[in-house]
Amino acid sequence: MKRLLKALLLLSLVGGVALGVWVLVTRRRATLPGAPYVPPVAPAPAPEPAEPEAEPGGPEPAAQAPQPGAAAGTEVQAAAPAEAPAEPEPEVAWTIVEPPPEEPPVRPAPSAEEPSPAEPSPALTEPTPFPSPVTEQAPIHAEEPPAQELDVVTAAFESLAAEGAGIEQAEGAGIEQAEAAFGHPVAPPSLPLTPPPVSAGEDTALLESVEEVLADVPATPIGTAANRTADSYLDEGNVYFNVGQYRLAIERYSSALELSPEMVAAYYNRANAHTRSGDYDAALADYNRSLELNPGDADALNNRGMLHLYRANYAAALRDFNEALAIDPADTTVMVNRGLAHLHGGDGAAALVDFQEAVAVDPADAAAHYGAAQASAMLANRDSALRHVRRAIELDNAYAREAAGDPKLELLQGDEAFIRLLRESGSRSR
Repeated sequence: MKRLLKALLLLSLVGGVALGVWVLVTRRRATLPGAPYVPPVAPAPAPEPAEPEAEPGGPEPAAQAPQPGAAAGTEVQAAAPAEAPAEPEPEVAWTIVEPPPEEPPVRPAPSAEEPSPAEPSPALTEPTPFPSPVTEQAPIHAEEPPAQELDVVTAAFESLAAEGAGIEQAEGAGIEQAEAAFGHPVAPPSLPLTPPPVSAGEDTALLESVEEVLADVPATPIGTAANRTADSYLDEGNVYFNVGQYRLAIERYSSALELSPEMVAAYYNRANAHTRSGDYDAALADYNRSLELNPGDADALNNRGMLHLYRANYAAALRDFNEALAIDPADTTVMVNRGLAHLHGGDGAAALVDFQEAVAVDPADAAAHYGAAQASAMLANRDSALRHVRRAIELDNAYAREAAGDPKLELLQGDEAFIRLLRESGSRSR
């Protein structure tokens, strides 16, 4: 703070001195009109304005000796240096901004930049008695201030520098006294940029105090959020199931069952997730629990029947499919699944009946047509097998690739009509 005040004091003092110098210079130049203009000595009045048009180098101006303009123009270099009135106009114009007349500055002789005496400019041949001060102010800025004014400014700055040096010496003396009193070096006062480091002992003490405080706080287990319900976990599990994240879906369904142990949808959906992830035992347990809570669920019966079909338990699969069709006799999906159970169980005739019933209900069911083709081939009915496989490929061209290597269609392998059908389906797929 002291340094700031001292700096402000120094700046104000410098500004005051500079302002005083500027006022002094302005007043002196305003009061001094400069050296009075002294026209050149001429034996006769100034010539008429029209006569300076004559060329000074010609023979006719040389014969007119009485004209003052011609004499002044031709005697620029012949005049003695000591005779100030005989100086040409440019040097007279320079004297307007010169110091007082008693100390005239030494001016160099006219250089080559000045007009030649043989071709004088109109400004030399016609000197104006009173030149305009506005046009002659430009040289003022080019001149240096008088020696006396420079001395005043220099003295002011030297005094300020001496005062600053004294302040620094005083601060240094204060620091030396502090070092002598404390017995160790003392740094100048300054604001700390970073906090001082904490020692290891202080850290240990702080941790111990925190542990003492926390020792009296009872441990509270972190529970679930109050707004989470079984339905919210069920919805979240469905989202994970739809994107193929079956493990996360199973976790959410389990959380829902923890809040609602008899939620049928949670058991059913978790059984589907276990089936997709390949855990058939866990899936079968959930399907069983779901059907215990809701025995008339045709979807759960169909899905459990498919689980038995995957595990080659065809008798158990047929029982579930029969119960499902007893609940919904028009479900073509269950019809096709029961036909598959008969087909894989070796009963082609029963399978063909189920497939034909599904086609009668939904003629656009490609799976029913393909199953009928497989059952017809098993029964050695070439025409029926070819007709159904053709219709299945027309409805879904993906069955063409499956039919090309299907062992249940061995009857059609090598058949020209079947090969042509596969080629046509291949050209359509491109």
